[in-house]
Amino acid sequence: MIVRRKNEPWLRLLVTFHGSSLEKTWRRITAATAVSIGVTLLSLHYRMDQYTFTTAPFTLIGVALGIFLGFRNNASYDRFWEGRKLWGALVNTCRTLARQAESLPDISEREQFEITQFRERFIRRVIAFAHSLRLHLRDEDNPEQFQHMLDVDEFESTVASKHRPVAIMTALGRDVQQAKQHGWLDAMSVHAIDRQLAELSNIMGGCERIKNTPIPFPYAVLIHRLVAFYCFALPFGLVDTVHYLTPIVVFLVSHAFFGLDAIGDEIENPFDHDANSLPLRAICQTIEINLLEQLGESDLPKPAIPVGFILD
Repeated sequence: MIVRRKNEPWLRLLVTFHGSSLEKTWRRITAATAVSIGVTLLSLHYRMDQYTFTTAPFTLIGVALGIFLGFRNNASYDRFWEGRKLWGALVNTCRTLARQAESLPDISEREQFEITQFRERFIRRVIAFAHSLRLHLRDEDNPEQFQHMLDVDEFESTVASKHRPVAIMTALGRDVQQAKQHGWLDAMSVHAIDRQLAELSNIMGGCERIKNTPIPFPYAVLIHRLVAFYCFALPFGLVDTVHYLTPIVVFLVSHAFFGLDAIGDEIENPFDHDANSLPLRAICQTIEINLLEQLGESDLPKPAIPVGFILD
């Protein structure tokens, strides 16, 4: 996710390249502008009036294309914002589970050590779940990033699982049953924790739904084709009207249309590694810091900071 200063100078934002749509569209814009330069020179020097159009069809198509792009970008942003809400709910749910684990009663001195171990194991598993969900959504096979949160046997069994977040969540469920059998939790407390575990499952399912159900492919292809055809054909409709200014107009229009098209593509999957995707690593870092602090640890990881204005 791009992180800029709140009071960024207007002129600096105007010329910013890194993180903008120009990073992905400058080749397309350059090609459309080059075509417009060629059409302008041929038309004005060799009189190619019979190969040009009026501006009327481009006006009609441009209005329709703007509506299509707006609808598509709204759909993409809805997916982006829903993903952010799900990960915000994940932060809250992890904090709630840690608080519930910390509120286990001190039954006796004999069981105090076991309860302390249970709390630490449970909270560390919650942290491991957040990291494993991030890796799962980003198709990364780096389980070492949450290895320090699990013991050796559990880590090996989790890595061998086909769905690592589910494996960790199953272990959390077993922890709750163990606490119930030892009398550390009453029926109401078990129900409250189980409700939070169900919320973790719902969050994971919502994220997987966004990741595995992209915007229908034919719709995306149609938008790409219409934008390309419009921008590359536009000089044939403008050259008789604006003459030598045709390349400038084509540059501005293609920058707008290609840019909107690229933004819709980029935010369609909010869990990807694009510059404007959600900062899942930073969110997981926040969860880890908050939960380890609840355990009373002082050696906490440092909060994630942007690198080149990008928060991963």
